[in-house]
Amino acid sequence: MIKWGIIILALYGGCYYLSRHVSLDSSLKYAAQNKGASWAPRANYTIAFIYYQREEYGKSKEAFTQLLTDYPTGQFTARGLFYLEDSAEYTHDWETARNALDRYLEEFPEGKKIEIMRKRREMLRYQRGL
Repeated sequence: MIKWGIIILALYGGCYYLSRHVSLDSSLKYAAQNKGASWAPRANYTIAFIYYQREEYGKSKEAFTQLLTDYPTGQFTARGLFYLEDSAEYTHDWETARNALDRYLEEFPEGKKIEIMRKRREMLRYQRGL
C-alpha cells in the first residue's frame, strides 16, 4: 500500500512540475526542431489537438498547419486536415478551410470523414462562394 502511495505522489509531483515549467508552445517548438525524431509527429498532433480541445482555435490552426507542413503524409494527415479545417472555420479563415477540405477530398476519397468533408465543402461553396 505504501508503495502505491509513493508512486502516486511521484506522478503527481511530476505532473505539477511539468505544468509549471513546460508550455505547449515550447513543446511545439521543440517538436519542430526535432522533425526527424520518431516521436515528433505524434507530439505535434497531440499538442494541436489539446489546443483544439481547449477551443484555442488560432493556436490549433497553427499547430495543425505545422504538422501538415512538416509531415505532409503520415498517420496523422487525415485527422490533421479534418481538425485544421474545423479550426479554420472557427477563426473565419475560409481560404485555409477550403484548402484543407480540397486536400482531404483529393487524398482521402475513402476516408472515414469523407461525407462530412463533402458536406462542409458544399456549404463553404454555397455560403462563401469558394
